[in-house]
Amino acid sequence: MHTILVVDDHELIRETLKKALVDEGYHVKLAHNGAACLEIVESRHIDLILLDMRLPDMNGLDVLRRIKNANPDIIVIVMTAYGDLDSSHYAMSLGAFDFIHKPVKARAMTSIIKMAMEIRSLRMEMRQIIYKNKEKYGYHNIIGKSEAIQKVMVTLTRVATSDASTILIEGASGTGKSLIAKCLHYNGLRAYQPFVEINCASIPPTLMESELFGHEAGAFTDAKKQKKGLVELAHGGTLFLDEIGEMSTGLQAKLLQVIEDKVFRRVGGTLNMDVDIRIIAATNRNLKQAVEKQIFRQDLYYRLNVINIYLPSLKERKEDIMPLVEHFISYQSREFRKPIKRVSDNARDMLLRYDWPGNVRELLNTIERIMILEDGDVILPENLPVEIIKGKEPTQHDSAVLITELTNMMDGSNYEELTQNFQSILIKTALELSRGNKTEAAKILGLTRLGLHYQLKKLGMSPKDNR
Repeated sequence: MHTILVVDDHELIRETLKKALVDEGYHVKLAHNGAACLEIVESRHIDLILLDMRLPDMNGLDVLRRIKNANPDIIVIVMTAYGDLDSSHYAMSLGAFDFIHKPVKARAMTSIIKMAMEIRSLRMEMRQIIYKNKEKYGYHNIIGKSEAIQKVMVTLTRVATSDASTILIEGASGTGKSLIAKCLHYNGLRAYQPFVEINCASIPPTLMESELFGHEAGAFTDAKKQKKGLVELAHGGTLFLDEIGEMSTGLQAKLLQVIEDKVFRRVGGTLNMDVDIRIIAATNRNLKQAVEKQIFRQDLYYRLNVINIYLPSLKERKEDIMPLVEHFISYQSREFRKPIKRVSDNARDMLLRYDWPGNVRELLNTIERIMILEDGDVILPENLPVEIIKGKEPTQHDSAVLITELTNMMDGSNYEELTQNFQSILIKTALELSRGNKTEAAKILGLTRLGLHYQLKKLGMSPKDNR
């Protein structure tokens, strides 16, 4: 039940308002002057205050100012006589929600109070969402101890709270560009304003202009009513353009106008509309090369590239792999309610040896898959996907060495001896990759553990490791 405080020096007005509000289901407190009002505000939870502008001991504006300093979330509706109208407008600038003319009409009063309470609830919900997003996209979620990531963190903390209106994030797919964009927004000056994102590669070029800038009714065949675009919806906040390199050159010119002149025009519209947004663009393409090939506008590239954040691939910062793994295990073990806490030494070596072409996204997906399928408390090599167990693909040098070995074996050997020698090389290689673990080696070779045991016995091979 919401609590309303009525502040007025006339007892009849206080009691009349109390009865009307109690009938509407509110809990009501009364105060006859400013001092009593402030004492109640300090000692009790109050949702809304009906505040008379003329009090016997204090000016209503002073009371309002002290209420807002004590608790900005309290809604204050000013009750005013005709002669106090100028003061009432000033009260709005101090944070009053609205004002009611005396004599107060119960129906008008309850309507304003209901609207105020609904708006307050929406604000509280929005605050909770923002709080959760700040937690989800806080700096602590940027995991890594490599020099490259530390440089990214320094840039992030400086840029997030700056007035920089354009930021370009570059890096391969899966390196975390979207996370960086949201981190910039939710830790910056626009955190309580909209964050609007669009993947430029996922929208057909013919629809992209309408998605970005909106359209007027009748602008084209299917435009039956006016539609606001993402630029307009992002007003006051951040527009995140993922895969900006896929945007058509015609739209690039219109985006440049938004950046330089802070205006845009809906499709089919004739009026320029002002807009205040921060634009964060991301790409996995080399935009500098795209400019040289004349498929990306040079002027737009330089306007976007005022602040540049480069995210290196995971194979360029292998010292970050295990911190990321530990972070994902900690988070997802809670999400999936699994007992997995750590990684075995052999599995750790395999994770570090793998090149991670899908970068951080692939690593996250790998840990999530293990969490879903496995029940032990330790991640073992056999829990890893086959491609990670096998490690990176052989290089040209490795292939040349293998061909040389096979050529040497062929000299004077018959077919049966050659086949046995080749099988021995394959099995030895698999055992080396798995550090002697037969279960892992069998996976690499596409055999069952029993099948591998048979081949070892047949070839006269008996490694010490019996796992």
